[in-house]
Amino acid sequence: MTQNADNRMLLYRARLLVEEGRYDAALDVLINMQLDNEKQQQEVAYLLGWCYVQRQQWEEALNTLSPLLVGMDERLAVETPQERERHAMALLRLGMAAVNLSTYEDASLHFTRCLKVLHDRRVHLPVVRIHARYYLAMTCLMRGLYTPALEHYEEAIRLCNHYGNETALPDIYYGLCDVYRAMNKLVDSYNAGQEALRLYMAREDQQMAARMHNMLGHVCMQMGNYRESSDHYTESLAMATSYQGPTLAMLNCAALAEVRLAEKRLTEARRYCQLALTTMEQTDDVHMKGRVYHVIAKVAYAAALQQDGARHRQLLEETLSWYEKAKTCLAATQAYADEAEIYGGWAQVLEELGRDAEAIECWRAGYTALHQFREDGK
Repeated sequence: MTQNADNRMLLYRARLLVEEGRYDAALDVLINMQLDNEKQQQEVAYLLGWCYVQRQQWEEALNTLSPLLVGMDERLAVETPQERERHAMALLRLGMAAVNLSTYEDASLHFTRCLKVLHDRRVHLPVVRIHARYYLAMTCLMRGLYTPALEHYEEAIRLCNHYGNETALPDIYYGLCDVYRAMNKLVDSYNAGQEALRLYMAREDQQMAARMHNMLGHVCMQMGNYRESSDHYTESLAMATSYQGPTLAMLNCAALAEVRLAEKRLTEARRYCQLALTTMEQTDDVHMKGRVYHVIAKVAYAAALQQDGARHRQLLEETLSWYEKAKTCLAATQAYADEAEIYGGWAQVLEELGRDAEAIECWRAGYTALHQFREDGK
C-alpha cells in the first residue's frame, strides 16, 4: 500500500471518529499524521478544527482553521467575545472551511448549528447571523436544494434590512441569481445578477465582479442570448486574467466552449476546451475541475456525432474518459446537483457504444444522486 493510500485510510478513520463523537481518538490520529499532499493537509486541518470546536478549545480551533479561510470575510471579528459568542463564531468559521473544501453537507451542518447557538443562547451577533444564513443558502444550492436555498437567501435579505447592515447584500444577490437560474426563473435571475454586479462595481471588488459576469453569462446562455453570454464570459476572463485567478479563467474558457457549441462552432469550442485544460494545471479546485470536465465531455460527444465508423467510436470512448474524470472530481465533493447532472449524458454514450449493462448502472446512479438531494431537501 502506498503512503498516499495509507494517509487516505487514516483520514477516513479520523472522519469516522469525529462523526462518532470520539474527538480525543480523532485528535490522536490527526496530530500524528505526516503529510506532503496539500489537499490532505487541508482536510486534516478541517477535521482538527472540528475536534477543537466540539471540545470548546476556541483559540486552537481558530488557529487551525485560519489557513483555510485566507481571503474570506474579515468582518467577523468581535472584541472580547464571551463564551457563547466564541462558540457561534467558531461554528461559522468551521462551516466556511468546509465550503472551501467543497464539503457542502458538512458546511450545512455547521451553519445550522451556528444559527441554533445564536437563537438558543440569545447571542447578539448580527453579522454572524447574516453570514451563517446566506452561507447555509449556498450549501443548499450546491446540493440541489433550491427551494430551501431561496428561503434562506430571502431571510438573509430580511436580516440585512432588520439590522441595517448591507455589507453582505451583493453576495446574497449573487446567490439569488444562481438559485433563480437553477430554478429556471431567468428574468428574476438576471435582475438579481445585475443588482449584485452593480454593488460589486460600486465597492470596486474586481474579483467578485468577475465572478458575477461569469454567472450572468450562464443566465444569458440559458435565455438563448449567446452574444450577451459571450460578452459576459469574455469580460470575466479578462478580469480573472488581470488578477491571476486561474480557477475562474478555467471556468470561463469552459463556458465559452459551451457557447460556441450552442452556436454550432465546434472547432472553436474544442479550442476553448484545450485552453481550459491548460489553465486547469494552475488550480486544485476539484469541484470546478469536475464542472469543466463535464463541459469537455459534451463537446467531445458533439464531435463524435459528426464522425462515422472507427473515428466515431474513438471519440465516444474519449467522451467517456471525460465523464469519468468529472465523476472522480465531483465524488470528492458534496456537490450532489452537479454530480447528478453528469449521468444522463454518460449513460447515453454507453448505450451508443453497446454497453447496455453499464448504461443501466449509470442511469441508476443518476437517479440515486437525484433522489439523494431531493430527499435531503424535505
